[in-house]
Amino acid sequence: MKTPCYTALKKLAYWGLPRGVYQLLEQLRDHRAPDQRASLNSQVAHLAKDNTVFKDQHKGERCFILATGPSVAQQDLRSLADEHCIAVSHFFLHRDIRVISPQYHVVAPYHSPFTFAEVEKLVDGMHENYSKNTICFFCHAPYQYSTYEFFRLHPEKSFQDTYLIDYTHSSDLNEQNHLRQSTWDIAASPFQVRTVIYAAIQLAFYMGFKEVYLVGCDHDYLHDTKRVSDHHFYKEEEGVSDVEHLSGFTTERWFKEYYFRWQQYRLMQEYAKQRGCQILNATKGGMLDVFPRVSLEDILNS
Repeated sequence: MKTPCYTALKKLAYWGLPRGVYQLLEQLRDHRAPDQRASLNSQVAHLAKDNTVFKDQHKGERCFILATGPSVAQQDLRSLADEHCIAVSHFFLHRDIRVISPQYHVVAPYHSPFTFAEVEKLVDGMHENYSKNTICFFCHAPYQYSTYEFFRLHPEKSFQDTYLIDYTHSSDLNEQNHLRQSTWDIAASPFQVRTVIYAAIQLAFYMGFKEVYLVGCDHDYLHDTKRVSDHHFYKEEEGVSDVEHLSGFTTERWFKEYYFRWQQYRLMQEYAKQRGCQILNATKGGMLDVFPRVSLEDILNS
């Protein structure tokens, strides 16, 4: 049984250690033999190569990344039914999900304190709300309760079109690597994700989209660093609760997290400009000011 002390130490390790060090510790506490872990990593890397079928599939087109911030409750998204959309996380809980019917959906790696129970709830929700036309991408990192492990144990819950993005050996996006094509290669080992929005942007540029619009990407946790719930358009109990996950955050930890996000978003925009592309923020409100602001209604009506 996990004690409060154990849980606290897990949180401290996850948020206090560099991402690569934490992943290494997770692997070391894995009960599988080293050759079994190596085999698993090899299997994941092999599966990630299947993503090459998406290379430049939407070259020159535009797409909308649909996040789960509270702001989407204030926007009419039904006009997105005719657009290329990449939904993330629990966006399938949106009231108009069957009208919008996103073409793609991306899920970030699941880490402590989340377990297979949370993964199962997410997967069941996706099955319930999506048709067979939605292509699902699950981001993999070598955590104890990874989505890859979940599907390995429960193959009956897999999707008709399921793809893996492998972050086993990923590095953080920085000033030295952000313009390299290999850093963005979702068929190999793209840069590490701090939020699922990173993975959605990686996917969008790999597919060749020229204009990438962010919707529901509020990033406004700094307005109240003590609030640990109600950060989404849906009710806490409908999705996977962030209460335990966020309760270990201090104000200092939030400032650190947002510093790296803003820095890395800037680097993503520099990469986009080099490619003749752009990332635009069509979120209604929120704090994210790295990308130019646009009105979703104006974009959809133009």
